Amino acid sequence: MGRLRVTVETLAGLMIFIGACSPAAPQPANVMNVIGEAGRGPGAFAYPRGIASAADGTFYVVDKSARVQRFAADGTFLVEWKMPDYAGGKPVGLSVHGDGRVFVADTHYHRVVVYEADGAELARFGAEGDGDGQFRLPTDVAFDAAGFVYVAEYGGNDRITQWSPELTFDRVVVAGEVGGEPMQRPAAIVIDDEQTLWVADACNHRILRFSLDGRLLHSFGTLGRDAGQMRYPYGLDIDAEGRLVVCEYGNCRVQWFDRTGRSLGMWGGAGREVGQLNSPWGVFCRANGVVYVLDSLNMRVQVFRR
Repeated sequence: MGRLRVTVETLAGLMIFIGACSPAAPQPANVMNVIGEAGRGPGAFAYPRGIASAADGTFYVVDKSARVQRFAADGTFLVEWKMPDYAGGKPVGLSVHGDGRVFVADTHYHRVVVYEADGAELARFGAEGDGDGQFRLPTDVAFDAAGFVYVAEYGGNDRITQWSPELTFDRVVVAGEVGGEPMQRPAAIVIDDEQTLWVADACNHRILRFSLDGRLLHSFGTLGRDAGQMRYPYGLDIDAEGRLVVCEYGNCRVQWFDRTGRSLGMWGGAGREVGQLNSPWGVFCRANGVVYVLDSLNMRVQVFRR
């Protein structure tokens, strides 16, 4: 890695969020790779806030310069492109369809933009508002086995909507009060092999599970730093064994859960050393047990084996 370059804005974020994270945990010697550094050149990051894996083994990162980058599995830079508009704000999430299309939640422009793997734009959908076919601040995208597209959003809407395979609005799946609490900033969503929808309800510090018709099946999590608790879960994935992998922005760690919500272990802890995290925003798992964590305020991706 090259020498770390930090802006004044980033330094302020470091001082705020390192103090907010949990104390550093003992570090396992299982880090396989560290990808990236601070910067705006190819392979460098300016506060990355979204990460997603593709079926071909590549992965994508979007950062606060409104730039999407594609990498090989080993971290080799492949291609980059800029979002069409970015003066009003930058994306916080993206997902890759099984057919290779990249869906970017263009958060502050109230839409989702769809690209080919090389960055050629294919489609846009959504508009600003609270009605059908509109978004406030979209955060993440997921896909079911029938080809429907699901979008999470916050900023007054705080809901999950379903869109047809042709990208036309279908219905609101989840909105409003869930399990006695209003959903607050659904930051990440994923649909499992059983075709149920998992939601990281970030500002309620919990995980929700729904049927695809919007029925709440289960929820777990409370605010805290102990095992089984969470602090701002921003990232979510499901590994090959069916365990939930939760990336906690506020606790600077990754935590595993079984499907009942029982904690199975943690990785990370606040810091800047390899094996430590600073306000991580996203996570995904490979079938071989390798985990990629978007270590946002350390301007890097860390790769480790559980």
